Amino acid sequence: MDTARLEALGLQVREDSAGIEAVLDLESSPLVNPVTKAFIAEVTFQVMGDRLIPISPAAVVGLAPILVGALSDVADIEALLSDAFNEHIFHVQRRSAELQVLGLTPRVDSETLELSTEVMEGDLSVLLAADRLGNFRIARAQREQADVAGGAGHTLELSEFRERAALTGYLAALLGEPASRPQPPPPGAGLVRFSDIVEKFGAESLVPPRSSLELLAQLQVEGRPYRFAAARVAGRTFRGLLAGAQGKVWAGRFELDEFPGIVRMVAALLKVRPEAVRLVGPDAPQE
Repeated sequence: MDTARLEALGLQVREDSAGIEAVLDLESSPLVNPVTKAFIAEVTFQVMGDRLIPISPAAVVGLAPILVGALSDVADIEALLSDAFNEHIFHVQRRSAELQVLGLTPRVDSETLELSTEVMEGDLSVLLAADRLGNFRIARAQREQADVAGGAGHTLELSEFRERAALTGYLAALLGEPASRPQPPPPGAGLVRFSDIVEKFGAESLVPPRSSLELLAQLQVEGRPYRFAAARVAGRTFRGLLAGAQGKVWAGRFELDEFPGIVRMVAALLKVRPEAVRLVGPDAPQE
């Protein structure tokens, strides 16, 4: 990028061994940190080709890069930066409200403005963090204060979970139990089998369109333990997850009318014969 072009746009340019940086003076129209109420009067960009990437202060890091080619003056940069910053604040407010509905406590870092929350399920602790567009990822997963291998980095859509139990069940299935220390629930500890429901209520009983519905099946495939979880999104649409000892294998949506059954679907996902997939009860020992 021609530094003269950047200076013509009203930016202060400095070069060093690390590359080119451009500084935007916002004294006349500063951004406001909504947590500290402090003004952000200066923003530093890293110049990468024809893009300006915000790198300082921490509150703007991660905002969308600004393309220089379409800019005519410094007011354009100020407007694009303000729009991106305000969009991030909107997502923080929106997602914070969703977390509260689920009974979770939203936390906003006063410097980075990163939204996060901690989800606890038994000895499992999961830290969820949102990016600048409100998309959540697992930032840290621990069981008994030890990191869960491969736990960090998974993404999820928070709006698909209408209650906390659905979210905690999904995370527990996603992260699974250590292969060396399976802990299946004891028989009769609040578990309900579908065979029990059919026996007591009859096969023709209906589940109302707006009722939540979650299922969990434990399987063994060629001696290896897996979990298949499904939760109703709406109507006959479900969200599914297959996880093994090392974490998530597959996640996605499916229509109930097109679902081939747990055994056939797992066999297709793992590319094995259906005969190699065996459903086991919650009280069955894991091999």
